[in-house]
Amino acid sequence: MNFKKFAPLFVILILALVLSACASPTTEPLVEQDVVPEAVDDTPTVFQQMREESLAGMVGFEAPTNKDIRIGVLMITMANPFWVTFADGVTSMGEELGITVDIQSAPTEGDISSQLATCESMVAAGYDALVLYAITENNLIPCIVKATNAGIPVIEPNIISDLAAVEADGGKVTQIRTLDFFNQGVLGAQYIVDQLGAEGGKVAIIEGLAAAPQSMARRDGAISIFESSANIELITSQAGDWDRTVALNAATNIIQANPDIKGFYCANDVMALAVVEAAIAAGKGDQIIVVGTDFIEDAKTSIKDGLLNGSVSFSPYVWGELSVQMGVMAAMGMEVPETVPVMNVLVTKDNVDSMEDWK
Repeated sequence: MNFKKFAPLFVILILALVLSACASPTTEPLVEQDVVPEAVDDTPTVFQQMREESLAGMVGFEAPTNKDIRIGVLMITMANPFWVTFADGVTSMGEELGITVDIQSAPTEGDISSQLATCESMVAAGYDALVLYAITENNLIPCIVKATNAGIPVIEPNIISDLAAVEADGGKVTQIRTLDFFNQGVLGAQYIVDQLGAEGGKVAIIEGLAAAPQSMARRDGAISIFESSANIELITSQAGDWDRTVALNAATNIIQANPDIKGFYCANDVMALAVVEAAIAAGKGDQIIVVGTDFIEDAKTSIKDGLLNGSVSFSPYVWGELSVQMGVMAAMGMEVPETVPVMNVLVTKDNVDSMEDWK
């Protein structure tokens, strides 16, 4: 046999056997592991729970089929972060319902004449319903009367305007009980009392605008706790006009006159943060307990930083959403519920981390 002739065939055969051997698996094939998905915590947050409960309180509400409805919402001011968040809720609900919702406000929380002028211009604009947040119990009465005469329903998602005075002038306004301002003062003051314990001490209140019903109700709630608590001495309650500078000056003077003061309850967070600043400037930042109201973003940061001790919170965002729904019901001639509770929550260092989605 001529091996030279068949040599190339032998080489090819040998290479094929070698490659086949190399390709043979030397280990067992991998077995695909079962992937266990991570557990998802679907427990509602405090905000989600509160929002669901509050919106459920709008008994009878239905999304309007008439998308031509126009709702006018008059707030107090966009100068306060609280009302900025409120406006976000108003806008969101308007978009969800697919209707026109216009928002107006006064330049500051104390500009009652400007708010009245803005309100009257909204009446002239011919909205299907007006949702009003008056600065005082009397400043929007002329506007409410004009709206009534123009056939425009007026909603107040809290009880601010003097209803008897409105009706005496021929106006009509539907007031819904949503926020318990008195209870907000109670919660804030009780926390201060609890923290001071049996030792007690001197405390003060920084109110908002003197004529604002929500300010007076928060003040009265705090007073009810302070005056009924043993070893607590309420030395003063002063107006801070919802203003940082006014509150800062008031707190500075109070601390100078009472260097042993132990606590302040403030009717909003803008003023409370000013009181914190005054306490730090006096070298008493860790000696004076300060509690505010509204739980604005700056208050959240301050609580986390161990500066502000607490804030009584309710959701301005949800309040804005509810306001639009109330306006829609009024525009459609539906009966708006008399009470739609919005939950109050006391936020401190102990629970601030659970409030990340709060708005």
